[in-house]
Amino acid sequence: MLDFWYKGLPQYPKDHKDFWRTRLIAHSLLTATCYFLVLTLLNLFYFHSYDIAAIDALGLVISLAIYGWFSKTANVSAAAWAVTFMVVSLIMTFVISVGGLAHSLFWATLIPPFAFFLVGRNWGSIFSAIAFCICAYLTYKQQQLTVTIGLGSLFNIIEVSIAHILIFRFYEKTRFSAYAHLTTRNIEIQHLAETDKLTGLYNRQKFDYALSQVITSSKETKTTNCLFICDIDHFKKINDAYGHLVGDKVLAEFAKLIKSNMPNHSLIARWGGRRVYYYFTKHLTDQCINTSKRVKRLYFDAPCCQHSANHKHRGSYHQF
Repeated sequence: MLDFWYKGLPQYPKDHKDFWRTRLIAHSLLTATCYFLVLTLLNLFYFHSYDIAAIDALGLVISLAIYGWFSKTANVSAAAWAVTFMVVSLIMTFVISVGGLAHSLFWATLIPPFAFFLVGRNWGSIFSAIAFCICAYLTYKQQQLTVTIGLGSLFNIIEVSIAHILIFRFYEKTRFSAYAHLTTRNIEIQHLAETDKLTGLYNRQKFDYALSQVITSSKETKTTNCLFICDIDHFKKINDAYGHLVGDKVLAEFAKLIKSNMPNHSLIARWGGRRVYYYFTKHLTDQCINTSKRVKRLYFDAPCCQHSANHKHRGSYHQF
């Protein structure tokens, strides 16, 4: 519904460092534009506070000006500073102009979420400290005053509360998205770390770890497992005769053949070069041997493996 507001702004992928900062700038400018428009009309026609209406109108103009400039330049850092200065200066100008009365001090609580996210914790701390010192001074001056709770106080509390809800909804969305993206990236990194790129099988590191776990478990549960070692003899002759690309294809198809004919719980790994290891768990020895013989026959019948038809495919097994 609001795509027209965002389509002119810089577009970054979610893993880009400026993605969420750009989104917050866009959300902030949209929210500020709507707020200042409503406040200008309220102060102008309902409260007849023309000086406050002038401040709100100035905020409306500045918000639209920053939006137009950001759309053209795509300078995220400068836009972040501009939005922060706008939020801090307009809020504090309003608070000071009314002397901190009518619960206007609540507006200052919006400064830290914007400043910390947009310009970092150091400058965010400085902006927040200055704003809160001014608020503390205005509160000190009100000690001898009789405070009247009017409609202006109610509007200030409602407006600030809505702004906080919108801000923290945005922050929660960024946190959830960041965790989801991190989880996905960790899964991808783990897959890359334990997978052989050529064949798509597990690599030696993964196989060594898994095998040690199986051996330990077998000793405890007294179960039988079979380990098979598959090797293509004279594989160098295939590379020399047909080229390494054909050799790679033979290995990849060989791995695919083994993987598609093994039980789901079998672990298959490329040990290195032309050698592939795989093991079965909780299977009888005869069943394992028959399965391996079937894989050997399928290998020699496969069209892509005809290059190696004149070379032997060896296999050996160990029971543990």
